[in-house]
Amino acid sequence: MNRNRKKSVYIFQILLCVTAASLMLFMFTHFTETLGTPLKEFFTTDFYEETGARNAVAGIYLNYRMFDTFFEALMLMVSVMEVINVSWISSHSESFELKPPEMSYAGGSQIIAQMIGIVYPFVILIGFYMILNGHNSPGGGFQGGTILSTVLITRYLVHPTLDLDLEIIEVIEKIVFMLIIMIPILYLFIEIVPTTDLTNELYMIIMNTLIGLKVFCGLTVLFYRFVFYEGVS
Repeated sequence: MNRNRKKSVYIFQILLCVTAASLMLFMFTHFTETLGTPLKEFFTTDFYEETGARNAVAGIYLNYRMFDTFFEALMLMVSVMEVINVSWISSHSESFELKPPEMSYAGGSQIIAQMIGIVYPFVILIGFYMILNGHNSPGGGFQGGTILSTVLITRYLVHPTLDLDLEIIEVIEKIVFMLIIMIPILYLFIEIVPTTDLTNELYMIIMNTLIGLKVFCGLTVLFYRFVFYEGVS
């Protein structure tokens, strides 16, 4: 009986995926709306006056298409929550005890340790630069946060021990996500509207910083959960 139920659920999931994929394909093939010339010119030439961002992409995803950014950040947070909740350790938490790995700094590769020590400052600088200057040059919070997360990921190659409090990082990620939602809401509905280049840039920098911190926390938690918890299954 239980086997038949699982089979029915599995078939239902397949049908649901096929239906959703067919719907998306139908919408894609029957989409006929085209951008008019004035709208194209606005997004390529007039966006700076509206947003204060010299990077058109940043002006779009932090202003005109901010709701897309909401869902992208939400998708990453849901992925982290799914890894935590639907994982091997969640069903074996009572009998599981995390032991530090045998490999330590002294036993690791000295070449890797020295090279990472040299590269670290440049990686951090590039990450912060892409976050803080993403509204003026290629980059932004998503790219900068990903680069900063590689600092802790590459640190594992040198010192593979879990001395980070992942629960605190998860809480920080959720708080930052709430701020990412609240600031544009204030911007739109309470009419705290940036009217000068300074206020526009301040808004862009704050949003890119929050997005970068959100991505940094999410990718760090994902990596360390897989390495130290899921590997024991």
